Amino acid sequence: MKYVDDITKLFTRFGTNAESYQEIQPNYKDFKDDPVPPSVPVTEPEQSVALSPPAPTPPVLLLNEPQPPLLIGAPVEPAKPVVFSLPSPKSLPLTEPSAGSATGDRQRLSDLLHELNQVRRDGLPETARKRTRAKVIAIVSANGGVGKSTVVAGLAKTLRRPGGRTIAIDLDPQNALSSHLGITQQVPGLIQLKQQDADWVAHCLPGYGDTECLPFGAGDVNARRSLKQLMLEDPDWLNKHLASMNLSENDTVILDTPSGATVYSHQALDAADLVLVMTVADAASYLALDTMTQWLETSRRSAQQHRYVLNQRDDSRSFSRDMGVLFQRRLGAGLIGTIRLDHQLNESLAYGRDPLQYSPDSIGCRDILSLSRAVHALLLPDACNQQVTP
Repeated sequence: MKYVDDITKLFTRFGTNAESYQEIQPNYKDFKDDPVPPSVPVTEPEQSVALSPPAPTPPVLLLNEPQPPLLIGAPVEPAKPVVFSLPSPKSLPLTEPSAGSATGDRQRLSDLLHELNQVRRDGLPETARKRTRAKVIAIVSANGGVGKSTVVAGLAKTLRRPGGRTIAIDLDPQNALSSHLGITQQVPGLIQLKQQDADWVAHCLPGYGDTECLPFGAGDVNARRSLKQLMLEDPDWLNKHLASMNLSENDTVILDTPSGATVYSHQALDAADLVLVMTVADAASYLALDTMTQWLETSRRSAQQHRYVLNQRDDSRSFSRDMGVLFQRRLGAGLIGTIRLDHQLNESLAYGRDPLQYSPDSIGCRDILSLSRAVHALLLPDACNQQVTP
């Protein structure tokens, strides 16, 4: 159908004809937009605009209609201006927190949790916490293979005080401490005695030099997992067990721990009066000093002492001697003992004999005796002149 036919039919339907139809072409040349008044710049962050009341208009009077009394009464007061607060023109856009801000928040949260944990430990009075009356020494290290068990056994044999007992407790799942004290039989250890009502005193075994030892014990993965879970749920687990042993002020407890920041080490740090950090004269141990110092500052109790012991220094090698000098310069008075490399200590373990009895004049045994005197002076400064029992 043609366009003209459509127009004709449309006009016929409305009773007219299509001859009067004429298309008008638009002309945009002379078209202009209405002028827009310039916007007033807002300089203040917050601005209030007051609307003035409209000018009063004269009333319109209609005839034959009653007028309201308001028209013949007192004049009407003008309406009060209404104040509208405009939004701030400089509103900041919402942005996602930066990665650096999130990291800082996590670090602050971690610091607050550490502080809260420290307050929880130190804020309670000592009478409210179950603590043993014995002196407790914890041996810890950042790296493995530094000779912790050898030094624990040596201190256990040389720190016994008159009228007191020296008990070495193995918190290391390797369960090697009993061998250093001459105990070869397989007996139930700490992992089997993890319940709170267990009698640890009855399961301490006699070792070299009138010592006693509570081994870690042999256990499978599930037994170790169960022990770890008990320690995680009760941070005071070790303290309660030590208190239940009813030890006296003349007794000494030495704790052997695995390397690194483990749940066993945390329990030992919380129970110890003195922390000895074992290290060796090599580069890896020297580089781990910063990490170890930070760990001690966030984990140990405020009234606790900690010192460093340099083990296995080989004076036959210039590098080992140089590393010993670096440790001495770095730690200063914090380094209370250096134990030189002595093959007699390793051979005594292999042959099942006490090195302090078999070769007391070896350099390693002499260094262990010197370390014992330094530890004794730290724990009992008033009795520092008392003879250390070899």
